[in-house]
Formats: sequence, structure tokens, C-alpha cells
Amino acid sequence: MATRMKLADFYKYVRQNRKRISDIYREIEEIQYQFNELYTRQQEERNKLIAAYAPQLLPEAAEDLPPQLRQLLQAQAQTERQALKEEIATLESDIADKRQKADKLIMEAQRQVAYLREQNPILDQQEEELKARRALMEREIEHLDAELKHLSWFPIGWLTNFFKRRRLRRQCDQLAENLGSMNSGIRKVRETWQAEKTRLQEAQIDLQGQWQVVSVETSQLQARLDYLVTNIDEQSMQNATFNLLSNMQELPVGEGAWRDHLQPLVELTLSQAQYETSLRSVAEILGLLKGLAEGMDRFIRSVSTVYEEQRRYKLPSLTVNLSAAVTSFHAVWPEFQAKVKDEKYLGTQPVEFERRIRDIVSQRLGEAAIQRMFNHMGDALTRATEAWQ
Repeated sequence: MATRMKLADFYKYVRQNRKRISDIYREIEEIQYQFNELYTRQQEERNKLIAAYAPQLLPEAAEDLPPQLRQLLQAQAQTERQALKEEIATLESDIADKRQKADKLIMEAQRQVAYLREQNPILDQQEEELKARRALMEREIEHLDAELKHLSWFPIGWLTNFFKRRRLRRQCDQLAENLGSMNSGIRKVRETWQAEKTRLQEAQIDLQGQWQVVSVETSQLQARLDYLVTNIDEQSMQNATFNLLSNMQELPVGEGAWRDHLQPLVELTLSQAQYETSLRSVAEILGLLKGLAEGMDRFIRSVSTVYEEQRRYKLPSLTVNLSAAVTSFHAVWPEFQAKVKDEKYLGTQPVEFERRIRDIVSQRLGEAAIQRMFNHMGDALTRATEAWQ
């Protein structure tokens, strides 16, 4: 069934629902803060228990271990030993690859140096040839200058030697131009050599930097490999004690001192698992509400534009017909807010938080429902503005 309301009321309606979304967002954000704080606190407590009890599981201190706990520890040690063997194989492969890469970097550096050495005599020869040609041109210019000086001007030399003097001057000018080209060529050869040296220096610095990085990485991997090969038994047991305690979600023993030791740890592990699930849910819900709020903001701007036009130009008042898809969707906010309002309590109850919001989020705030709500609101506003046409 459609709901009819004036444009002014519709404008107020969408802004009210936008505010409710913000209010719910803040409530859930407070719950998220508490979840994070309690999760961190429990993690610290859990780490202290693991640090306290892990050494007591090592062979030298584990004479009084219950049989069930001893069996679990032995099985975990075998698992950890296999994992370390796989890590050793991976390290050996990675070290071989990095050493090969380092060798290739050295070979490339040597190749570049050899290339520059090959270029040096070639460029030297080009320069010497150009210098020899320049010297030859300089001598030709001197010869022509001398010949010009010996041509007489008087009494009628200016007339009889005119054409010869002009030819000699043209030859001098051409030689001077060629001499300039030779000087330019010599300068370019020298610039080429300097550029090659600069490029080599930069390339060598880059290759050296890469080689140093690879060498450091190789040294770190080699140190890890050497340690594991030497201490695989000890490391397997240490990893076994830590991981057995870290992943323990039920008590392996029914009575005794170890039951008293492990019960708080198991409870913290289970509680943390619940907080991790709830933290993921909180992040997803906050993301959903943020995206929904941004969509509402865009739509509110559209309604505001239409409403301002109606007021400014004193246009006929519009009536908006909202479908049930819109009204039923926004009817969820009071219910949603009521379920998350007690953030202080819910911040300590991740399971209860999950239970309260599960149905609302999955059944009433799905992607299809959100898309349908926006489509219907947009269609309703479009149909309402047709009255002005």
C-alpha cells in the first residue's frame, strides 16, 4: 500500500531516516571500541598464560605431564618438525635463487665495464682522426692566407688577380667552415665519451645497490637456515608448546593441576574467537551503514533541490507516493536502534550482539532491499515532479 506525503514532509522523512542511520552507526561504533579494547586485554592475558605454561611443557620440565597432554604435545611436535623441514627446503631454494641473482648482477656490471673499455679506443681513434683532419685544414688555411698576401695590388694587380683572390677567399671560407665542423665533431666525440662514463657510473651504482640488497637478504636467509638445521629438534618442541597452547579450545585433562592451569586459557581462547567473529560483523555492518548513509546523502540533495525550486518559484505543492518497499525498509531503524542501544552491555557480550542483529542485517538490509528502496524513492520523486510539466 502506498503512503502519500507532501514534498516538505518527504524531505523531512528522508532526513529523519538519515539521522537514524547515523545514530545507529555511532551506537555500533561504541560497541566496536569496546570489542577492540576487551579483545586486546584478553590477548595480553592469554599471552601471559602461554608464556608462563609453555616452558613447563618442554621435555626438561615435563616429567609430571598427564598422558593425554603428553600425547598431544608429541603429535604437535611432529607437525612442527615437518613444517620446519618444509621451511628449510624453501630457504635452500630461495638462497640458491638469490645467489644466482647476485651472480647475474656481478656479470652485468662486468659486461658494462667491458663495453665501456671497448668504446674507449674506438672513440679515441675517432677523435685522433678528426684532430688530424683539423690540423690538415689549418695548414691549408695558412697556405691560402700566405698565397693571398703575395698577390700584388699595384699597379694593375688588383685587376689581374681579382678572380684568383676571390677563389682563394672562397676556399678559405669553406675550409674555415669545415674546420668548425671538425671542432664540433671532436667536441661531440668527447661529450659521447663523458656521457658513456656517466651512464656507466650510474648503472654501476644501481647494480651495486641491488647486489647489496640481495646479499643482505641472502645472509638473513642463510642465518635462519643455519639456525634451523642446527636446532630443529629444540625449535620443533618450542613451536609445539606455543601452538598447542595457542590453539587449545578444549581441556585435554579432566582433573588435576594442569586442568586448573589450562581452563582460564581455554576460556580466553574461546572468548577471543567470539570477539574476532563479532569484530568482523561490526566492521561489515559499519561499512554497510556508511555506504547506505552516503546514498541517502546524495538522495537528500536531490530532494532538497526540488524542494527549493518549489519554494523559490512558488510552484504547486507536490505529493510523493511512497511504496511499501520504501516505508517498510525505513521502518527497521527504530527496531535496529533498540537492539543496539545498550552499547555498554553489548560491548562485553559478542554472542548476544550477533544474535540481536543477525536477522535484521541478513533479512532486511540486504543489497537487493537497499537497491529497491533507492529505486522506488527515486521513481516516486520523478513521478511527483511530473505535475509541474
